[in-house]
Amino acid sequence: MAGRAAPVTPAMIARHRRYFALAAALVIAAPLVVGLVSPDGPASVLKEGRRLAPAPGWPATGAEWLKLPAAVDAFLKDHFGLRQALIRAHKDLTKPMLGTGSDAVLVGRGGRMFYLGEEAVRQSAGLVLRDERVASSVDLVAAMNAALEKRGVRFLVASPPNGSTVYPDDLPDWAQNHGRRTEYDLFLDSLAAKGVRTVDLRPVMAEARTEGAAYYRHDTHWTARGALAAFNAVVDADGHPDWRLDPATALNAPGPRKGGDLARLLGVQDAVSEEVEELRLPPGEKELLTSDPWGDYAQTSGHPGPTILILGDSFTGAHFEAMLLPRVGRVVWLSHQHCGFDWGAIDRFRPDEVWWMPTERFLVCDPGVRPAGFPG
Repeated sequence: MAGRAAPVTPAMIARHRRYFALAAALVIAAPLVVGLVSPDGPASVLKEGRRLAPAPGWPATGAEWLKLPAAVDAFLKDHFGLRQALIRAHKDLTKPMLGTGSDAVLVGRGGRMFYLGEEAVRQSAGLVLRDERVASSVDLVAAMNAALEKRGVRFLVASPPNGSTVYPDDLPDWAQNHGRRTEYDLFLDSLAAKGVRTVDLRPVMAEARTEGAAYYRHDTHWTARGALAAFNAVVDADGHPDWRLDPATALNAPGPRKGGDLARLLGVQDAVSEEVEELRLPPGEKELLTSDPWGDYAQTSGHPGPTILILGDSFTGAHFEAMLLPRVGRVVWLSHQHCGFDWGAIDRFRPDEVWWMPTERFLVCDPGVRPAGFPG
Protein backbone atom coordinates (compact mmCIF):
# COMPACT_ATOMS: atom_id res chain seq x y z
CA MET A 1 0.00 0.00 0.00
CA ALA A 2 1.35 3.46 -0.91
CA GLY A 3 2.73 5.46 2.01
CA ARG A 4 3.20 2.41 4.19
CA ALA A 5 6.40 2.59 6.26
CA ALA A 6 8.99 -0.09 5.72
CA PRO A 7 9.08 -2.59 8.58
CA VAL A 8 11.89 -2.36 11.10
CA THR A 9 14.00 -5.48 10.85
CA PRO A 10 16.45 -6.98 13.39
CA ALA A 11 19.28 -6.19 10.97
CA MET A 12 18.36 -2.49 11.00
CA ILE A 13 18.26 -2.43 14.82
CA ALA A 14 21.63 -4.15 15.03
CA ARG A 15 23.14 -1.66 12.56
CA HIS A 16 21.88 1.34 14.56
CA ARG A 17 23.12 -0.23 17.79
CA ARG A 18 26.58 -0.40 16.26
CA TYR A 19 26.43 3.32 15.50
CA PHE A 20 25.32 4.15 19.04
CA ALA A 21 27.99 1.88 20.49
CA LEU A 22 30.64 3.60 18.36
CA ALA A 23 29.42 7.05 19.45
CA ALA A 24 29.40 6.00 23.10
CA ALA A 25 32.92 4.60 22.80
CA LEU A 26 34.14 7.88 21.31
CA VAL A 27 32.54 9.89 24.14
CA ILE A 28 34.09 7.62 26.77
CA ALA A 29 37.49 7.66 25.08
CA ALA A 30 37.60 11.44 24.54
CA PRO A 31 38.78 12.37 28.10
CA LEU A 32 41.51 9.70 27.94
CA VAL A 33 42.73 10.84 24.52
CA VAL A 34 42.70 14.52 25.53
CA GLY A 35 44.46 13.55 28.76
CA LEU A 36 47.28 12.01 26.76
CA VAL A 37 47.58 14.94 24.34
CA SER A 38 46.76 17.94 26.55
CA PRO A 39 46.04 16.96 30.20
CA ASP A 40 44.79 19.42 32.79
CA GLY A 41 47.55 20.96 34.87
CA PRO A 42 48.28 19.89 38.48
CA ALA A 43 46.63 23.09 39.76
CA SER A 44 43.23 21.81 38.64
CA VAL A 45 43.50 19.01 41.23
CA LEU A 46 45.48 20.87 43.88
CA LYS A 47 42.75 23.49 44.20
CA GLU A 48 40.41 20.67 45.23
CA GLY A 49 42.56 20.26 48.35
CA ARG A 50 44.28 17.07 47.23
CA ARG A 51 47.58 16.04 45.72
CA LEU A 52 47.88 14.42 42.31
CA ALA A 53 47.89 10.64 42.50
CA PRO A 54 51.38 9.47 41.39
CA ALA A 55 51.92 7.23 38.38
CA PRO A 56 51.97 3.60 39.59
CA GLY A 57 55.30 1.81 39.46
CA TRP A 58 55.91 -1.70 38.19
CA PRO A 59 54.80 -4.15 40.91
CA ALA A 60 57.58 -6.14 42.55
CA THR A 61 55.56 -8.21 45.03
CA GLY A 62 52.23 -9.98 45.14
CA ALA A 63 50.81 -7.33 47.45
CA GLU A 64 51.81 -4.60 45.00
CA TRP A 65 50.10 -6.47 42.16
CA LEU A 66 46.90 -6.54 44.22
CA LYS A 67 47.15 -2.77 44.77
CA LEU A 68 47.91 -1.99 41.12
CA PRO A 69 44.29 -1.66 39.84
CA ALA A 70 43.43 0.90 42.54
CA ALA A 71 46.66 2.83 41.87
CA VAL A 72 45.97 2.92 38.12
CA ASP A 73 42.38 4.01 38.75
CA ALA A 74 43.50 6.85 41.07
CA PHE A 75 46.12 7.99 38.55
CA LEU A 76 43.64 8.07 35.65
CA LYS A 77 41.06 9.95 37.73
CA ASP A 78 43.57 12.76 38.27
CA HIS A 79 45.02 12.79 34.75
CA PHE A 80 42.15 12.41 32.33
CA GLY A 81 41.48 15.32 29.96
CA LEU A 82 38.54 17.72 30.09
CA ARG A 83 38.48 17.19 33.86
CA GLN A 84 37.30 20.67 34.84
CA ALA A 85 34.78 20.83 31.99
CA LEU A 86 33.26 17.52 33.08
CA ILE A 87 33.17 18.59 36.74
CA ARG A 88 31.32 21.78 35.79
CA ALA A 89 28.91 19.80 33.60
CA HIS A 90 28.26 17.37 36.46
CA LYS A 91 27.55 20.26 38.82
CA ASP A 92 25.11 21.82 36.35
CA LEU A 93 23.35 18.53 35.64
CA THR A 94 23.04 17.52 39.29
CA LYS A 95 21.82 20.91 40.46
CA PRO A 96 18.06 20.75 39.88
CA MET A 97 15.85 23.74 39.42
CA LEU A 98 14.59 23.63 43.00
CA GLY A 99 16.74 26.59 43.90
CA THR A 100 17.15 29.82 42.00
CA GLY A 101 19.71 32.57 42.23
CA SER A 102 23.08 32.94 40.54
CA ASP A 103 26.50 31.30 40.46
CA ALA A 104 27.21 32.94 43.85
CA VAL A 105 23.82 32.76 45.57
CA LEU A 106 21.23 30.02 45.88
CA VAL A 107 17.70 31.05 46.83
CA GLY A 108 16.11 28.26 48.80
CA ARG A 109 12.72 27.62 50.31
CA GLY A 110 10.91 30.64 51.68
CA GLY A 111 13.36 32.96 49.92
CA ARG A 112 16.30 32.22 52.25
CA MET A 113 19.60 32.94 50.50
CA PHE A 114 22.72 30.80 50.71
CA TYR A 115 26.26 31.61 49.64
CA LEU A 116 27.68 29.22 47.03
CA GLY A 117 31.20 30.67 47.10
CA GLU A 118 34.14 28.95 48.82
CA GLU A 119 32.26 25.64 48.49
CA ALA A 120 30.07 26.67 51.46
CA VAL A 121 26.88 24.81 50.49
CA ARG A 122 28.69 21.71 49.24
CA GLN A 123 30.88 21.79 52.35
CA SER A 124 27.82 21.78 54.63
CA ALA A 125 26.29 18.94 52.62
CA GLY A 126 29.44 16.83 52.90
CA LEU A 127 29.84 16.90 49.12
CA VAL A 128 33.38 18.22 49.45
CA LEU A 129 35.86 16.77 51.96
CA ARG A 130 39.37 18.12 51.47
CA ASP A 131 40.88 15.76 53.99
CA GLU A 132 44.50 16.61 53.26
CA ARG A 133 43.95 20.34 53.69
CA VAL A 134 41.90 19.74 56.84
CA ALA A 135 44.69 17.61 58.28
CA SER A 136 47.28 20.27 57.45
CA SER A 137 45.11 22.95 59.07
CA VAL A 138 44.61 20.81 62.18
CA ASP A 139 48.38 20.34 62.50
CA LEU A 140 48.91 24.10 62.29
CA VAL A 141 46.19 24.96 64.82
CA ALA A 142 47.52 22.30 67.19
CA ALA A 143 51.02 23.77 66.83
CA MET A 144 49.64 27.23 67.66
CA ASN A 145 47.93 25.77 70.71
CA ALA A 146 51.22 24.21 71.89
CA ALA A 147 53.16 27.46 71.30
CA LEU A 148 50.60 29.48 73.25
CA GLU A 149 50.46 26.93 76.04
CA LYS A 150 54.20 27.40 76.60
CA ARG A 151 53.51 31.12 77.08
CA GLY A 152 50.69 30.44 79.54
CA VAL A 153 48.08 31.67 77.04
CA ARG A 154 44.79 29.80 76.90
CA PHE A 155 43.52 28.77 73.46
CA LEU A 156 40.08 27.80 72.21
CA VAL A 157 38.62 26.94 68.78
CA ALA A 158 35.00 27.79 67.92
CA SER A 159 33.99 28.05 64.26
CA PRO A 160 30.73 29.80 63.27
CA PRO A 161 28.81 27.37 61.01
CA ASN A 162 27.76 28.18 57.46
CA GLY A 163 24.18 29.33 57.02
CA SER A 164 23.61 26.17 54.96
CA THR A 165 24.66 24.11 57.99
CA VAL A 166 22.21 25.89 60.29
CA TYR A 167 19.21 26.02 57.93
CA PRO A 168 19.48 22.81 55.85
CA ASP A 169 15.72 22.39 55.65
CA ASP A 170 15.50 25.51 53.48
CA LEU A 171 17.88 24.02 50.93
CA PRO A 172 16.87 21.94 47.90
CA ASP A 173 17.34 18.22 48.40
CA TRP A 174 20.61 18.01 46.43
CA ALA A 175 22.24 20.49 48.83
CA GLN A 176 21.10 18.89 52.08
CA ASN A 177 23.37 16.69 54.16
CA HIS A 178 21.97 13.18 54.23
CA GLY A 179 24.25 11.86 56.94
CA ARG A 180 27.55 12.62 55.22
CA ARG A 181 30.64 13.41 57.25
CA THR A 182 31.76 17.02 56.82
CA GLU A 183 34.97 19.00 57.10
CA TYR A 184 33.59 20.52 60.31
CA ASP A 185 33.28 16.99 61.77
CA LEU A 186 36.78 16.03 60.70
CA PHE A 187 38.29 19.31 61.90
CA LEU A 188 36.81 19.16 65.42
CA ASP A 189 37.42 15.44 65.88
CA SER A 190 41.05 15.77 64.81
CA LEU A 191 41.66 18.77 67.09
CA ALA A 192 40.09 17.00 70.05
CA ALA A 193 42.38 14.02 69.43
CA LYS A 194 45.33 16.41 69.72
CA GLY A 195 44.07 17.88 72.99
CA VAL A 196 42.90 21.23 71.61
CA ARG A 197 39.83 22.74 73.31
CA THR A 198 36.97 23.15 70.86
CA VAL A 199 33.35 24.27 70.86
CA ASP A 200 30.92 22.79 68.33
CA LEU A 201 28.65 25.72 67.50
CA ARG A 202 26.32 23.71 65.24
CA PRO A 203 24.00 22.43 67.99
CA VAL A 204 24.19 25.87 69.62
CA MET A 205 22.85 27.47 66.45
CA ALA A 206 20.24 24.75 66.03
CA GLU A 207 18.86 25.61 69.46
CA ALA A 208 19.14 29.37 68.92
CA ARG A 209 17.01 29.26 65.76
CA THR A 210 14.14 27.75 67.75
CA GLU A 211 13.98 30.98 69.78
CA GLY A 212 14.37 33.49 66.94
CA ALA A 213 16.34 34.22 63.80
CA ALA A 214 19.88 32.92 64.29
CA TYR A 215 21.02 33.93 60.77
CA TYR A 216 19.79 36.60 58.39
CA ARG A 217 17.63 35.48 55.48
CA HIS A 218 19.42 37.61 52.87
CA ASP A 219 22.94 37.67 54.30
CA THR A 220 25.72 35.17 55.04
CA HIS A 221 26.09 36.20 58.70
CA TRP A 222 24.47 35.26 61.94
CA THR A 223 22.15 37.73 63.65
CA ALA A 224 22.83 39.32 67.02
CA ARG A 225 20.81 36.46 68.56
CA GLY A 226 23.01 33.90 66.83
CA ALA A 227 26.19 35.73 67.87
CA LEU A 228 24.94 35.94 71.46
CA ALA A 229 24.21 32.20 71.58
CA ALA A 230 27.72 31.48 70.28
CA PHE A 231 29.26 33.89 72.78
CA ASN A 232 27.51 32.22 75.71
CA ALA A 233 28.64 28.78 74.51
CA VAL A 234 32.25 29.96 74.15
CA VAL A 235 32.48 31.59 77.58
CA ASP A 236 30.88 28.53 79.18
CA ALA A 237 33.47 26.27 77.56
CA ASP A 238 36.22 28.73 78.48
CA GLY A 239 35.40 28.63 82.18
CA HIS A 240 33.67 32.03 82.36
CA PRO A 241 29.98 31.22 82.94
CA ASP A 242 29.63 34.55 84.77
CA TRP A 243 30.28 36.32 81.44
CA ARG A 244 27.06 34.97 79.92
CA LEU A 245 24.49 37.45 78.68
CA ASP A 246 20.70 37.10 78.83
CA PRO A 247 19.06 37.57 75.41
CA ALA A 248 16.06 39.14 77.13
CA THR A 249 18.17 42.11 78.25
CA ALA A 250 20.96 42.10 75.63
CA LEU A 251 18.72 42.23 72.54
CA ASN A 252 16.37 44.94 71.33
CA ALA A 253 12.87 44.23 70.06
CA PRO A 254 12.74 43.09 66.41
CA GLY A 255 12.95 45.83 63.81
CA PRO A 256 13.18 46.02 60.00
CA ARG A 257 16.50 45.33 58.27
CA LYS A 258 16.78 45.90 54.55
CA GLY A 259 19.01 44.05 52.12
CA GLY A 260 22.06 41.97 53.00
CA ASP A 261 25.32 40.92 51.37
CA LEU A 262 23.69 38.06 49.44
CA ALA A 263 20.86 40.31 48.33
CA ARG A 264 23.48 42.74 47.00
CA LEU A 265 25.10 39.95 45.01
CA LEU A 266 21.73 39.30 43.37
CA GLY A 267 21.03 43.02 42.89
CA VAL A 268 17.85 42.90 45.00
CA GLN A 269 19.12 44.69 48.12
CA ASP A 270 16.35 47.29 47.86
CA ALA A 271 13.61 44.73 47.35
CA VAL A 272 14.00 42.50 50.41
CA SER A 273 13.80 43.09 54.15
CA GLU A 274 13.26 41.14 57.36
CA GLU A 275 12.56 41.65 61.06
CA VAL A 276 15.65 41.12 63.23
CA GLU A 277 16.83 41.82 66.78
CA GLU A 278 19.86 44.05 67.21
CA LEU A 279 22.31 44.02 70.08
CA ARG A 280 21.42 46.49 72.81
CA LEU A 281 24.99 46.81 74.11
CA PRO A 282 27.01 49.85 72.96
CA PRO A 283 29.86 48.96 70.54
CA GLY A 284 32.40 51.42 72.03
CA GLU A 285 35.32 53.15 70.32
CA LYS A 286 37.71 51.05 68.27
CA GLU A 287 41.42 51.69 67.83
CA LEU A 288 41.99 50.72 64.20
CA LEU A 289 45.19 48.77 63.64
CA THR A 290 45.09 49.07 59.84
CA SER A 291 43.89 51.65 57.33
CA ASP A 292 40.88 49.43 56.61
CA PRO A 293 37.88 50.65 58.66
CA TRP A 294 36.62 47.05 58.71
CA GLY A 295 40.04 45.60 59.54
CA ASP A 296 41.96 44.74 62.69
CA TYR A 297 41.20 46.71 65.84
CA ALA A 298 41.66 46.88 69.60
CA GLN A 299 39.30 48.14 72.29
CA THR A 300 40.03 48.93 75.93
CA SER A 301 37.29 48.81 78.53
CA GLY A 302 38.91 51.15 81.09
CA HIS A 303 38.70 48.64 83.93
CA PRO A 304 40.95 45.74 84.97
CA GLY A 305 40.54 42.42 83.27
CA PRO A 306 42.16 39.96 80.86
CA THR A 307 43.05 40.62 77.22
CA ILE A 308 41.13 38.45 74.77
CA LEU A 309 42.53 38.16 71.24
CA ILE A 310 40.08 36.88 68.62
CA LEU A 311 41.35 35.58 65.29
CA GLY A 312 38.37 35.42 62.99
CA ASP A 313 36.42 37.08 60.21
CA SER A 314 33.31 39.22 59.77
CA PHE A 315 31.23 36.88 61.95
CA THR A 316 33.16 37.93 65.06
CA GLY A 317 34.34 41.34 63.84
CA ALA A 318 31.03 42.74 65.04
CA HIS A 319 29.07 41.96 68.25
CA PHE A 320 31.78 40.08 70.13
CA GLU A 321 33.70 43.12 71.33
CA ALA A 322 30.53 44.69 72.74
CA MET A 323 29.69 41.49 74.59
CA LEU A 324 33.21 41.10 75.98
CA LEU A 325 34.04 44.66 77.05
CA PRO A 326 31.93 44.68 80.27
CA ARG A 327 33.96 41.68 81.48
CA VAL A 328 37.52 42.17 80.19
CA GLY A 329 40.21 44.80 80.12
CA ARG A 330 40.89 44.69 76.38
CA VAL A 331 39.60 43.03 73.22
CA VAL A 332 41.83 42.62 70.18
CA TRP A 333 40.30 41.41 66.93
CA LEU A 334 42.50 40.33 64.01
CA SER A 335 41.58 38.83 60.66
CA HIS A 336 42.87 35.27 60.50
CA GLN A 337 44.02 35.96 56.91
CA HIS A 338 43.36 32.35 55.87
CA CYS A 339 45.95 31.35 58.51
CA GLY A 340 48.44 34.00 57.35
CA PHE A 341 47.97 36.50 60.21
CA ASP A 342 50.96 38.11 61.91
CA TRP A 343 52.12 35.88 64.76
CA GLY A 344 54.01 38.89 66.13
CA ALA A 345 50.67 40.16 67.43
CA ILE A 346 51.02 37.64 70.27
CA ASP A 347 54.13 39.45 71.54
CA ARG A 348 52.62 42.86 70.81
CA PHE A 349 49.34 42.42 72.68
CA ARG A 350 50.31 39.66 75.15
CA PRO A 351 46.81 38.19 75.37
CA ASP A 352 45.62 36.05 78.23
CA GLU A 353 43.41 34.06 75.87
CA VAL A 354 43.27 33.50 72.11
CA TRP A 355 40.03 32.44 70.41
CA TRP A 356 40.44 30.91 66.94
CA MET A 357 37.11 31.60 65.19
CA PRO A 358 37.24 31.54 61.37
CA THR A 359 33.83 30.59 60.01
CA GLU A 360 33.17 27.09 58.64
CA ARG A 361 33.90 27.92 55.01
CA PHE A 362 37.32 29.18 56.12
CA LEU A 363 38.14 26.16 58.29
CA VAL A 364 40.91 25.00 55.98
CA CYS A 365 43.98 27.18 55.55
CA ASP A 366 45.06 28.28 52.11
CA PRO A 367 47.65 25.83 50.75
CA GLY A 368 51.10 26.55 52.14
CA VAL A 369 49.93 29.50 54.27
CA ARG A 370 51.19 29.86 57.85
CA PRO A 371 51.17 32.77 60.29
CA ALA A 372 53.91 35.27 59.49
CA GLY A 373 56.78 34.77 61.93
CA PHE A 374 55.34 31.59 63.41
CA PRO A 375 58.15 29.48 64.94
CA GLY A 376 58.81 26.07 63.49
